[in-house]
Amino acid sequence: MAAFPHKEPRTEAFASVHTGEQLEQLSGIAARQPYVSQGPWLTAGSLQLLQTAAESGRLGRFGIAGKAAELDQLVSAGLLTDKGKLTGQGRLVTSPWRDSVASLRIAAQFGGRASVFQAWLGPEGCLVLAGPSYDRFLAGNSQAGHQLDFLALGHLYPAIAAWVGIAPAWSLASEPLSIDLQTVNRRFGGETVPVPEGADPVLVNMWRQPWFIWQLLVEPESGHPETFINAGESGHYHLAVAEDRAQLNARPSGALYRDLARAIDRAVHR
Repeated sequence: MAAFPHKEPRTEAFASVHTGEQLEQLSGIAARQPYVSQGPWLTAGSLQLLQTAAESGRLGRFGIAGKAAELDQLVSAGLLTDKGKLTGQGRLVTSPWRDSVASLRIAAQFGGRASVFQAWLGPEGCLVLAGPSYDRFLAGNSQAGHQLDFLALGHLYPAIAAWVGIAPAWSLASEPLSIDLQTVNRRFGGETVPVPEGADPVLVNMWRQPWFIWQLLVEPESGHPETFINAGESGHYHLAVAEDRAQLNARPSGALYRDLARAIDRAVHR
């Protein structure tokens, strides 16, 4: 039996100093659970070709004329034949486009660069089209296009959580501070914006983290999508807006994950 290692876990620097407690380091967990997909990366042209084939069953020689590069991507992925006809796998993967019970879209940005995660939920599974995720942006590897995948509904929730970077974090509450919305929007756009005057140490630390901003819209649910900020080691924050003023409120990771799952479940079982 191996001896128990006689060393303390690493501590989260800011959270430990701020609280006066030895808090275990959580900020590295997100990097160890990135969004992972074995699906192919497809260009906008290939996706358009696939959707056209899904609507008609096959493209025919006129449908694929002049689109050799786009067709090659789909043939290599096993979704279409070289004649432009859906394969068995292609029919399964695209079935949610034809028979969806709900759909969702996450619009995100990081340093002024945009990305989207889309999913159509069907009786047999979920068709996912994912642009660059939080971890890819953070690593400086924001590949163009969308990665296609087909998931069981139960696998969709952790996939979304990984894509936006929901992970354990010390979500410390800060003193409420009303911030000019234009200042926040400039920060969203990737500008270097000074910390708002009157910010307490928690908000100062959050403001200095890299921000991945995202909004979830689920159909047939209605309503204005809420905005969340993945602020790295500071965890997630919810953006509350009233009359051109903004407030950033910490949202614990566990609660945010439950909010996400409930929103999808409501749409599926509506």
